[in-house]
Amino acid sequence: MILFLLFLVLLVLGIVYFIKSKKSNEPNDKAKKTLLASLVFFVLFVIRCVSVDAFMMLGFIAFVLGIGYFVYCLFKKQPKKKALCMILAGFLVFAYASSISNPEPIDSSPEVSTTKKVKKKEVEKVEVADLSQTDAQAWCDQNGFQLSKEEDFSDSIAQGGFISQSPQAGTKLEKGSTVTVHYSKGKEPTMEDKNALAKAEVYSSTMHMSKSRIYRQLTSSYGEGFPPEAAQYAVDHLVADYKANALEKAKDYQTTMNMSKSRIYNQLTSNYGEGFTAEEAQYAVDHLPQ
Repeated sequence: MILFLLFLVLLVLGIVYFIKSKKSNEPNDKAKKTLLASLVFFVLFVIRCVSVDAFMMLGFIAFVLGIGYFVYCLFKKQPKKKALCMILAGFLVFAYASSISNPEPIDSSPEVSTTKKVKKKEVEKVEVADLSQTDAQAWCDQNGFQLSKEEDFSDSIAQGGFISQSPQAGTKLEKGSTVTVHYSKGKEPTMEDKNALAKAEVYSSTMHMSKSRIYRQLTSSYGEGFPPEAAQYAVDHLVADYKANALEKAKDYQTTMNMSKSRIYNQLTSNYGEGFTAEEAQYAVDHLPQ
């Protein structure tokens, strides 16, 4: 930018000198020198725009040539003004090019400080093996992690028990990372278990049986004849609303056998009757039509 300004100033001065010399019919040597100097600065500006290294090399060459010409003038005993001008010009060009090729470093300490503030924190140890599923979820929420639960069959670990976690315990994790924990679904059901569960679903949905009555029906030699293990698997994994089942049974006793509420309650809770729990039976009689 400085070179371009010098070019403009010298160009304007050269034009002014040229116009004055024409009006006064005087020699225009001053105008020629000024215009020539403006041309030199324009060339320097173009070189500067193309390459800083080339601009620096030009200054170095001018400086060396100026020194050589100065020595020549000493031996020949000639005026040394031009040689000194070349040395000074070369030095200034070289110094200016060096300054713009190596700018002063910018203090970035505030940015570094900001980066440190927003840097994600790390936790040295991620360990949820000894925690229940509820506690593991609470731990992840408290420490800024996402918990992903996976369930797998296991012959050695009881249902709901911890199997493994990913990443492994002790791994450093950034806040917001996901911890995947695998829990046991218990042993993989056999075909006998699956069949018992299918029968239990039928007894619950169509005959509205209680949990204990379904188990007896599954294991009875007069019923389905499943082994106790298969029957237990079925009632443990059966999704049923036993209160609703008790209410349906109570309605049957009320409409078809005209029983009182107290008699219905006894029938629902009797081991020889329906085998519902006291809570399920009470819910049923409380919700019978008036």
